[in-house]
Amino acid sequence: NASLRSEPGTPNVSKAADWSGLFIGAQGGGAWANTGWTFPIDSYFTLPNGRRSFDTEPAGGFAGGHITLNHQMGPVVLGAELAINGGAIDAVDIGRFTPLFPNDRFETRVDAFGKLVGRLGFAHDNFLLYATGGYARGHANFSALSAPPGGGVFGQVKKHLDGWTAGGGLEYLLTPVVVLGVEYEYTQLQGATRAVQTTGTPSNDPFVLHINTIELQAVSARISFKLDQPPPGPE
Repeated sequence: NASLRSEPGTPNVSKAADWSGLFIGAQGGGAWANTGWTFPIDSYFTLPNGRRSFDTEPAGGFAGGHITLNHQMGPVVLGAELAINGGAIDAVDIGRFTPLFPNDRFETRVDAFGKLVGRLGFAHDNFLLYATGGYARGHANFSALSAPPGGGVFGQVKKHLDGWTAGGGLEYLLTPVVVLGVEYEYTQLQGATRAVQTTGTPSNDPFVLHINTIELQAVSARISFKLDQPPPGPE
């Protein structure tokens, strides 16, 4: 019946979008965070009975990959996703502890973060609006370098941190195998304390640092590709 056929050059939209399946893709965007430094005991970078903490706000870009498994039941789409990102979300603060050492340098960096989350979405034609929530893990790098007088002392703490994440996004099924999307996520990584020793001159001084809770927000653009698209049926 000719009335059931699409006109030449008109996309055939009679088939409902299928969000079920396994997807793999990439994402990239920008992130900003709130955290802080706390020295539980006196260190080379503080004065006795002086200031021992400060807050900082690192920011920067990131990119990574993800793998997503979806199952559609009517308009409801349930899923799970694993995503890993690397980047340079950092801040450099100068002379934050004492005016006697105004040029001491303190760098705060989140260089990796990822998540394993569940997804709950609602599909309408080629659009999918979804929320996420689950486990998060990140890697933080906090480093301090003294400046004259007493320049050249270096202390560094690197630590994997665990936490949770929640967010949401909007995806568009561009073709049966290509999905474009945007996503927002809020991640909270638990703080931790680690003790190391300084290097430089003098060296081997205690460098005991508590990394405050890291609250990270990220916005990203995404592209995903469906891996298990069934072959087209006969005309």
